[in-house]
Amino acid sequence: MVKIENSKRTILNLAESLLQDKGFNGFSYAHIASELGVKNAAIHYHFPSKEDLGCTVIQRYRDRFKLWINNARVKDLAPIDKLNWFLGIYTDMRADKGKVCLVGSLEAEFNSIPEVLQGEVEALHKELLAWLQAMLAEGRDAGVFNFNGEPASKAALILSSLQGGLQMARALGTKKFRDVVEQLKLDLIV
Repeated sequence: MVKIENSKRTILNLAESLLQDKGFNGFSYAHIASELGVKNAAIHYHFPSKEDLGCTVIQRYRDRFKLWINNARVKDLAPIDKLNWFLGIYTDMRADKGKVCLVGSLEAEFNSIPEVLQGEVEALHKELLAWLQAMLAEGRDAGVFNFNGEPASKAALILSSLQGGLQMARALGTKKFRDVVEQLKLDLIV
């Protein structure tokens, strides 16, 4: 049996990866236990239910995103650099063996995931959109972004394009995703 250092973090990392690869309904505690060389009880010790595990993964991602956007290295960037930083999050997912957006993965299964997990997904999505909307408004006010409509609508379009681009790239390859990212920039940057 493999000894797990900091087993809770290891379980969360693996669960996040499985959520991005297979979705919530596509994996079980048995998948995690097998990968880690432990019994299911070791997973249940930290997370009594799969719902608890899923919520903790989303809460951890929400906390991480808040740390990122409030870090001076991101917060003090120019709008174009903030955009590139945000797009880089999704580019890194594509480079990571075809993973999809955590939010996008769970939204694809939204009607079949537990209600409390739905609430966490909604909260994360709203936080992503709120940050993106503020960044777009800042960029438009600074004269570096140009787009029709409201920042909230443009934010939703960008986020849905990134999520869909990651899913499309599973079938059509990374180049197709890069094309989506480049088109988003062409449509936005003055």
